[in-house]
Amino acid sequence: MTKEWQPEEQLFLHHANEREGHGSGRRFFSRGGVKYALLALLEQEGMHGYQMMKALEEQSGGTYKPSAGSIYPTLQMLRDQGFVESSKQDGKKVFEITEEGRAYLLEESDNAATGMERPEQSESEDEGAPFERRKPNRRLTPAGKELLHLLKAAERAAVTDPSKAAQLRVILDDLRVSLRQITTETDCDSKEGGAI
Repeated sequence: MTKEWQPEEQLFLHHANEREGHGSGRRFFSRGGVKYALLALLEQEGMHGYQMMKALEEQSGGTYKPSAGSIYPTLQMLRDQGFVESSKQDGKKVFEITEEGRAYLLEESDNAATGMERPEQSESEDEGAPFERRKPNRRLTPAGKELLHLLKAAERAAVTDPSKAAQLRVILDDLRVSLRQITTETDCDSKEGGAI
């Protein structure tokens, strides 16, 4: 077996010189999800664009790194639709949700909860609830974020250094065995408990 980190061992899509956030918004959110996520943030408090970008990154556990090129045009669209308004505060443009924005957010939240789309939406429109609203909440805790970031960093190191690739291979093999053992024990405990 070669010592270099192999494509079939790859854990994450981004390595080395690739920008980790490049294009990730389209994978993290369904159509129109960024719009919904921004409104949900603004429902909590008024924010400027950079604050919203950082908040979305934190909510995703670092897996989504929004760019100004995706956030600011969406904010402009929300403003054009009357869902947000902006004002200058301390030299920064701060956005706040309007009553129309709150009504839209509530409607979309209800639609996501019932699994229904709005009738006027079609597959070709860039609308829809965000990915997180259709699935259970999968946000990471601080410990989970740290583990994910360490794993990503270790894989980046393994891609460029065969000795680190060998180390990571051993760690991952041991981890897989341990995790399988834990899940097997949990499954057996559940079955035994249910048989009584």
